[in-house]
Amino acid sequence: IMEDAIAGQIADYLIKPVNPNQIIMAIKKLFQSDEIKRNKIGAEYAQFSAELSQRLFAQPNWEEWYKIYIDMCKWDIALSEMNDSALVQTHFLEKMNCNAEFSNYVVNNYKNWLKTDERPNLSFDIISDHIIPNLSENKPVFFIVLDCMRLDQYYAIQPFLQEMFDVDLKLYYSILPTATPYSRNAIFSGMLPSDIAQNYPEYWVSSSDLDNSRNRNEHQLLEAHIRDLGYELEQSKYVKVFTIDEGNFVLRKIETWSNDKLIVLVYNFLDLLAHHRSKNQILKETIPDEAALRAFTKHWFLHSTFYEALKEIQKQGAKVIITTDHGSIRVNRASQIVGDRETTTTVRYKQGRNLSCNEKHALYLEHPEEYGLPSRNLIDNYVLAKDDYYFVYPNSFHQYMKQYNGTFQHGGISMEEMILPLAVCSPKS
Repeated sequence: IMEDAIAGQIADYLIKPVNPNQIIMAIKKLFQSDEIKRNKIGAEYAQFSAELSQRLFAQPNWEEWYKIYIDMCKWDIALSEMNDSALVQTHFLEKMNCNAEFSNYVVNNYKNWLKTDERPNLSFDIISDHIIPNLSENKPVFFIVLDCMRLDQYYAIQPFLQEMFDVDLKLYYSILPTATPYSRNAIFSGMLPSDIAQNYPEYWVSSSDLDNSRNRNEHQLLEAHIRDLGYELEQSKYVKVFTIDEGNFVLRKIETWSNDKLIVLVYNFLDLLAHHRSKNQILKETIPDEAALRAFTKHWFLHSTFYEALKEIQKQGAKVIITTDHGSIRVNRASQIVGDRETTTTVRYKQGRNLSCNEKHALYLEHPEEYGLPSRNLIDNYVLAKDDYYFVYPNSFHQYMKQYNGTFQHGGISMEEMILPLAVCSPKS
């Protein structure tokens, strides 16, 4: 009888002999459950907020910023499941304040990270620190990069990874700018962009609009990097997945790759989603905020060839390392910028000559080489948006505001763009 009742999705049940307290608790559960949860969550959030203020006042280092951002993500997820707009707004303001502090921290410390070993893992450390140590095993290693995946998006799919693998989640920082031509090339080459441009000028194509043309040689950069690390890799596979057909190709081929040491898969769906959302009204309405982005990510994952590929990899008993090259942030504040016609068109960072911006809203790189960035000429410089700002030109200010306000962008300095997941997924013991 109980199994039938539970299967029928009953709200609650009483056990005879019925105790008055039982009845009171059942009534509270039915009619006051949401209010009780709201009050408890509200009290817990007030405590978190007070502790957060103390943590920020103590000037957190890069490790403490990891912990702060993890906490912010978990509260993002918890509050999105509640109907409490006031608490959600409070959290939004806390996150804005956090990002302002984080941006200042990065501005003050990033250049030093590039000169010392006393720093967090950065994009160019991934292969040496996380891939090479796993290649000594007899099973293949699958290195999977999901382009443009925030930590909270990773949390949306983590439960399904944990069903298949033992998952060890690590974090690392993207280099700047937090954009594919820079961050993903740094991952595969083990170099800063300026070093890539110097050592492999044929791979660092000059472009006024920094698109995927600079990511066409990732496999070559990867193999050269592995050789430089002293590891002899007889053969590796590298596949970019943009379409369903390419995803199905991976599914068909996985079984034949069992003798390969390293298989690299790059999935571009999440990055394409972020880019197309700013141009597509239907996507804007479907994914209005971060909670919707997480829900959409989960939906995509469960119906993707990527999920099916992971199931096949699990059967092989292989190890999988899943990460991303950069995240994204929902931009809400426009900041005016002035540049010439050769200035890049991206809205979270700009490269060009004679750039002029509000330096309260951006990091101005007068000497790009100090940040490991190449210049097209001696007077080239960069600006990177901080917090949730995005760049607009004064002559089209309101037009660009209408187009970009509330969209997910990347290339700048924020926790969402820079602090990234790296999940080491081992066969279940």
